[in-house]
Amino acid sequence: MPSLRYTPPPPLAQFVQCFWYWDGIPAGTHTHERLMPNGEAAVIFNLRDDPIRIYHSDDISRFDTYGHAVVSGARTNYFVIDTAEQERVVGIEFNPGGAFPFFRAPIDEMENASIALTDLWSSMRTAELRERMLSADSIPTIFRILEQDLLAQLARPLEWHPAVAYALHHVCRAPHIATVAALTEKIGLSPRRFIEVFRQQVGLTPKAFCRVRRFQQALNTVHGARQVDWAQVALDCGYYDQPHFIHDFQSFSGMTPSAYLAAATPHLNHVPIV
Repeated sequence: MPSLRYTPPPPLAQFVQCFWYWDGIPAGTHTHERLMPNGEAAVIFNLRDDPIRIYHSDDISRFDTYGHAVVSGARTNYFVIDTAEQERVVGIEFNPGGAFPFFRAPIDEMENASIALTDLWSSMRTAELRERMLSADSIPTIFRILEQDLLAQLARPLEWHPAVAYALHHVCRAPHIATVAALTEKIGLSPRRFIEVFRQQVGLTPKAFCRVRRFQQALNTVHGARQVDWAQVALDCGYYDQPHFIHDFQSFSGMTPSAYLAAATPHLNHVPIV
C-alpha cells in the first residue's frame, strides 16, 4: 500500500482537506521535486530516522533541516524537496484557511515559511504523537491518531470570521472572477480590516490568495493536456492577457507554463528537477 488518503468527518472536515500517507520512493531518475504553491498550509511527518530537509529553490545544494516534523505555511512560492526522503511520510493537508485553529502562533507569520513542528507545538507532544504513529498497527490507525490529536489540542474555536468564510467560499469556487474589491463590497468591513482579519486566519493577504488560487486553476486546466491554447487558458482563468498569465505563472512556479506541461507528473503540484 504505497499511498492512502483519508478525509475526516465534521467538525474537522471544513478545516482539514485530508490526512495522507506515502510509502516508497517515487519512481524515476530525478532526485528533487519542486512543490507548487496552493495557498494551503500542511504538516509533514517523516516516519523514517532521517530529518526532513527543505532545499533552497535557487540552489539545491543548500538546505535547512527540521527534525522529523515540519509545518509548511500558506505559500505563494515553490519549494524543493528530496524524493529519497519521501520513503515513509504522513501529512496533514489543511483546507485554505484551515490551519489557524490548531496553532497558538499567528498563522500569518508562517507565510512562505517552513517551521519545525517542535517550534509550534511542544517537543514532548510532537515526539509522543510521532511515537504513537510509529506504533500504530495500520495506516487507518495513524489517521485516527492524527484526527484525535488535532481535536484534543485545538488552540482556537473551529470557526472563521464571517467575512473570511464568505471570501474563502467565493474565491475557492470561482478564483477566475473573485477580486478583493468585489469581496469587500459584500462583507461590511473596511478594506484595511478585511485584509487584517483574512491574513490572520488564512496566512496570506486576500490579493495574494486570489492570485495563487487562479494559478492553481490554471494548473488544473492544463494538467494532463497534450495541446493547450495558452491564450484561452489565460482568458478562462481570469488573466488580463497571456503575458500577464505567463508572468504570474513564472512568479509562482519558477518556470514557464509550457515547461510545466512538459515536466508534469501525475501529481498536480509536484514537478521533477533533474
